[in-house]
Amino acid sequence: MASTAGRIKERRLERMRLGQAVCDFVALPSDPEIRVAIVPLTEAEYWKVLNEINELGLPDDLAGVTIKDRVRAQQTLVWAIREPEDLSQRVYVDTEEMDASTAMQDDLEVGDIDEIIDRYNEMVEKSSPAIDGIPPEELEHVKKVLQEMDWNELSGSAWFALKRFLSRISLVQRMDRSPGSISTNSSTTTSE
Repeated sequence: MASTAGRIKERRLERMRLGQAVCDFVALPSDPEIRVAIVPLTEAEYWKVLNEINELGLPDDLAGVTIKDRVRAQQTLVWAIREPEDLSQRVYVDTEEMDASTAMQDDLEVGDIDEIIDRYNEMVEKSSPAIDGIPPEELEHVKKVLQEMDWNELSGSAWFALKRFLSRISLVQRMDRSPGSISTNSSTTTSE
């Protein structure tokens, strides 16, 4: 009889081979005809990513944190990007000629890596105001701040974050308003 750990590993590989594992497909912004598959990391893979970051020995100042964050994104993707036809096969692996991270950096543009890591983070995110313990009063405060904010003054990462937020929210709203959506059919009216 196989051990529990062995069964967990075998079932994960089996689900990947059958395409039943949690995954997402991302078209590259630099070449939308190319799609890559991304899968959540196992705990062991995540520890490898953390060890890579720790080995950098960078300080916790702004530059160090920025570099660590970028390396975390790249190392996460080295493990998460899989062959669309076989989710058990990583696209980027170390070879004698080149390590996996360098190979990925040579193949992908900055925008590709940014898009894929954003999609990865969305895929694995398990968060909500209730889960995070944010009281309704704080959410009301956030709403007021967003209403009073001069969005024309935003730039750089703040503008990018707001654009991502707005595109995500508008996608959710469009899905909620789609025909057959239980959440809005009974509460919305049309002017037809």
